[in-house]
Amino acid sequence: MKTIIHGPSRSKVAFIDELKAKIELENGETWVVGFPTPFNFLSGEHFIQLLGWAFDLYWGENGSIEGDFRQINGMLYQDGYQMMIFIVLEPKRSEERKRIGERIKELRKKRNLDAKSLASRIGIDASNLSRIEQGHYSVGFDILSKIASALNAKVDIVEL
Repeated sequence: MKTIIHGPSRSKVAFIDELKAKIELENGETWVVGFPTPFNFLSGEHFIQLLGWAFDLYWGENGSIEGDFRQINGMLYQDGYQMMIFIVLEPKRSEERKRIGERIKELRKKRNLDAKSLASRIGIDASNLSRIEQGHYSVGFDILSKIASALNAKVDIVEL
């Protein structure tokens, strides 16, 4: 039985080709997901809407990308789609997120702060801070500035 979709999702889904789709989350984070077999996206409007809703509902709920994808794939399977999705990483962006996340974690530990305390100081959930430190979350400038300030640091653009 197909899930009834009421209105557009907050996550935007656009096919790149028959094997990949780009998912843009409400927070601006972008993921490219892949399909194991070619998908006929011309006849898959319900699938596109369901995929957007699945990301709206489950992304960030499980504390890990793997857990989030299990939930999303479970929702697709329950709706009769035998096709599973998987992550296609965008290396440059993910490497930069990881580098920044590692630096935040390094400064946090240097200041003898646990993740929960830092998250509380800047007004975000500790699980979101964890995802930022792991490089799994695209953090906006305002939150990044709050993190820097709480760590007695600053955000800067430096030449390579």
